[in-house]
Amino acid sequence: MENDNLSKLWMLFLFLLLVGFLVWGVFFVTDLNSRISILGIVAVIVAAFTSVLTVSINNKKAKEREYNLHILKEKQKVFEHFYNSYFEIISEIKKGKNGLSRKVEQEMMSFKKGLMNWGSDQLIKKYLEFDAKLIESNVNNNFHLINDADVFIKALREDLGFKDTNDVNIMSVILTPEARKELEKLK
Repeated sequence: MENDNLSKLWMLFLFLLLVGFLVWGVFFVTDLNSRISILGIVAVIVAAFTSVLTVSINNKKAKEREYNLHILKEKQKVFEHFYNSYFEIISEIKKGKNGLSRKVEQEMMSFKKGLMNWGSDQLIKKYLEFDAKLIESNVNNNFHLINDADVFIKALREDLGFKDTNDVNIMSVILTPEARKELEKLK
């Protein structure tokens, strides 16, 4: 922040210096050759200043893109823990098993740790809502499990930059064609 203020102060100083040269050259210098020389010097300084400013802005934008890409990669790693645990839960339900395996618990803990570091406020709120519904709901009610997960996964995808509509239930990807038809009937 201090560096940013210093650069703004420096640019203001250069701008005022150039305006001062222009005013001095136009209004106070009477010799035509001196005026032309002063205006030429100001033009060269403006061109150099513009070049330096352009390079500076491009470097700043490149750093921002690199930073955003790093955050995106970290979020993807964290969100993968959720997907691993959730698909393991679905697999256990299909096998008729109740309760969470040790693997699911470890993946969820890794997800929660990462969510605290890399998740937005909105995503954390959506997760807490999803977690509460998951605990409150009947594990055998797969329809609610799929719909609640769909809402949360759309929030995950939104945090990654995707814009999803309500036209498609993302969780229907893991269903068989028959189960998708049954899900549509239940809506």
